[in-house]
Amino acid sequence: MIEIRGLGKDFQRAGESVVHALRTVDVTVERGEFFVLLGPSGSGKTTLLRCVAGLAVPDRGEIVLDGVTVYSGDKRILVPPERRGLGMVFQSYAIWPHMTILENVALPLTQKRPRLGKAEIRERVARALALVGLEGMEGRPTPLLSGGQQQRVALARSLATEPVVLLMDEPLSNLDARLREEVRKEIRSLAARLDITTLYVTHDQVEAMELADRIAVMHEGDILQQGSPEELYCRPEDPRVAQFFGSTNWIDGRMRDKDAVETAVGCLAVPDSDTRAIGDAVVVAVRPEDVELIPDAPGAVPEENYFRGRVVSNVFLGDHRVYTIEVGGFPLLARTLASVLVGGDISVRIPRERVCVFRAGSRNEIPSAAGS
Repeated sequence: MIEIRGLGKDFQRAGESVVHALRTVDVTVERGEFFVLLGPSGSGKTTLLRCVAGLAVPDRGEIVLDGVTVYSGDKRILVPPERRGLGMVFQSYAIWPHMTILENVALPLTQKRPRLGKAEIRERVARALALVGLEGMEGRPTPLLSGGQQQRVALARSLATEPVVLLMDEPLSNLDARLREEVRKEIRSLAARLDITTLYVTHDQVEAMELADRIAVMHEGDILQQGSPEELYCRPEDPRVAQFFGSTNWIDGRMRDKDAVETAVGCLAVPDSDTRAIGDAVVVAVRPEDVELIPDAPGAVPEENYFRGRVVSNVFLGDHRVYTIEVGGFPLLARTLASVLVGGDISVRIPRERVCVFRAGSRNEIPSAAGS
């Protein structure tokens, strides 16, 4: 449905060096798929979306929508936005305050070529408003709407054009946390029900994981990794991907063998790899929920990745607790259910298959997950 091949976009101001907003980006979105572009501010995700929409012109590469090439640098093809068959929901909603709900949703239909009749426009508007739960509110002035209702109007306006692809640029960022959670569930349900191909931009990893069939994590104009939410969370190929998806214990170490790393907490058994040599400096990543807490028992038989420690702190966070366990002088974070309450001396176990190993220095390249 969407094929992006070798896409590049550069920006340069007078007297300044070139900024590669997009380097060489390759993405394929399948028909009916909900695909999320995730990354911090300046990663290139919105630039990529705008290139697909035709609101920004790439410098190289190719974009194909539903089998039709809408941009090609080599072939000098550039299809204007209004002829790409797309619907777009902006971060600011772009709702006209002097118009009613009906007038806002109908506006793109009145500009459509060939022209639509008034009866067909009203029918499409009514159908789109019913899809987003605003039926019967056609005459209401938009300044009287809540933030969630304005977002629904923007979504209905895009759906009324019956687009082949729906583009969404951080549409929930202006909503409060409770409403954001409610509306993203509605968006996911609606996209699945209509079987509409969706390309969605966000900086919020929780939002991305809840909405996406697949996610592409972007950083400085590149895609670091693409995959399902579970793949990116459990099997990150880059430390920047691991850091972007929640908290992580980062432990410096050195390869003792191809499947063992000497660290401050002790010798960690890790997944076997032929890409690392004995003696290589590395950094190990372990999720707090993968640190198993085991009440200390005298005479217990040590197991693989089994270490003695001491509880330093315990923070209650509603449905879970976060412990700081001092192991060999290293503060190791562990996350458990709220009902699990331990203290004093304790042992921890880290499953080998849940350990990720990256080259030394990788932590210095990790971006913040904050930003837009």
